Amino acid sequence: MGVVEELKYGNWSLYGQLVALLSGVLLIILGGVTLFAHIIYSILAIVFGAVCILIELPFVLKICPTGPVFDKAVNALNNHWLRFLAYLVFAIVMWSSMAQSSTVLAIGAATTTLAAACYLIAAIKKQSQMTTSLLGGSGVENQSHHGFDTRYAQPV
Repeated sequence: MGVVEELKYGNWSLYGQLVALLSGVLLIILGGVTLFAHIIYSILAIVFGAVCILIELPFVLKICPTGPVFDKAVNALNNHWLRFLAYLVFAIVMWSSMAQSSTVLAIGAATTTLAAACYLIAAIKKQSQMTTSLLGGSGVENQSHHGFDTRYAQPV
């Protein structure tokens, strides 16, 4: 099953994963671009971007040398509600950077807010956690063999 079919699947955790990865990349890039203009918020953006990538791509934890406490904290975010809260906090901090002055960090704040919204919808709908096969995850195709109704992304 390709990415287009996965997007048609209707599972908001898939959307959340893709938007969060986009947000992570944007936060790192935009944090680097604005590093000398807004040092604190730029550093926070880079850190938040890296955390977004670590949350959404667990195999990166195996590549990067991190401590067991950090690994445990990132792995604890496998719950939709906790991911929603994490991305909401990231978004609030990035939106607060606009109080200082309007910058391109608003793009990162917007995408992080969108990722939080996707995970909130997935949590409210009680959808199962799924990862896109594009990034080496289980994908939607494998979920249909484990007791999931593929039309609604809900456990049967």
